[in-house]
Amino acid sequence: MAVGCLLASSLLLSGCSPANENTVVIYSCGEGAANEMLLTAMHEDLPEYDIRLHYVSTGSGAARIKTEGVQSEADIILMLEGGYLRQIEDVLAPLAYDFSVFEDDLLDGTQKYLPFRRESACIAVNRGELEARGLAVPETYDDLLDPAYKGLICMPNPKSSGTGYNFVKSIVNERGEEEAFAYFDGLAENVYQFTSSGSGPVNALVQGEALVGLGLTYQAVSEINQNVPIEIVEFTEGSPWTMNGIGVIEGKEEKPGVQAVMDWMYDKGILLDKQEFVPDRVFIEQDTSIPNYPTDAAYADMTGIFDIDEKQRLLERWKY
Repeated sequence: MAVGCLLASSLLLSGCSPANENTVVIYSCGEGAANEMLLTAMHEDLPEYDIRLHYVSTGSGAARIKTEGVQSEADIILMLEGGYLRQIEDVLAPLAYDFSVFEDDLLDGTQKYLPFRRESACIAVNRGELEARGLAVPETYDDLLDPAYKGLICMPNPKSSGTGYNFVKSIVNERGEEEAFAYFDGLAENVYQFTSSGSGPVNALVQGEALVGLGLTYQAVSEINQNVPIEIVEFTEGSPWTMNGIGVIEGKEEKPGVQAVMDWMYDKGILLDKQEFVPDRVFIEQDTSIPNYPTDAAYADMTGIFDIDEKQRLLERWKY
């Protein structure tokens, strides 16, 4: 029995691939399809490195890195929302890239992350079902206050969804805090559900549970391109958005594999995501498009979107 155990242990150890200088561990807050696409492309382009990608939710991923600090298992954090990037900036290594290629409003001057996505939100509707009920397609946020839409609107809860908070912050910036929260008091009368995630409203549209959804643009477009009968309407206030970035845990930046992955992201990976998933502008010189994705859409004023203290204060006022 002892010999058998020793043999089993030997086989187990020989089958392991312990982390080394060529191993790169990535924590990604991105969705499954995007993670899979990036990992496949990296394995093809960088076969000499053992690249491992693990999904983590935004909040728990940031909390884990903040707690573990430079001792984190992760070498790279990918698609972490801008406010959380700022929370862990003291754990991130400075990056030596040309940041002038990126849109200015995605940068904070620290050079501790590369902008990866500008992730926009939208108003999506089922025009056919609205018209079948004799309802007009809403053209403004105030239109959504019409009692005729009662029980037909779905919105993410800003306390659990970054997308939901983006809508709140855009309205606060547009109207001022008091008027904005008065607006959401009125809107809540017509919302049949505040979903826990940003994907909830578009899912509700797909399932026919809602006719108006405040959701993610790329998710709505994905459903439209699969012939789901929904469409995006643009309000004059513009599309709410946030930035998701990529950074390196301090002390890991000299690892050859980490350098290779970050160079690949800068040269290819970030643009690949724009070409395949979210074409919103990240680079100043960027020509990307996806069928049915809004072109030349105006962006909302998102001043202060990465201010975590402001976010916490505003969310304390949210009661739905």
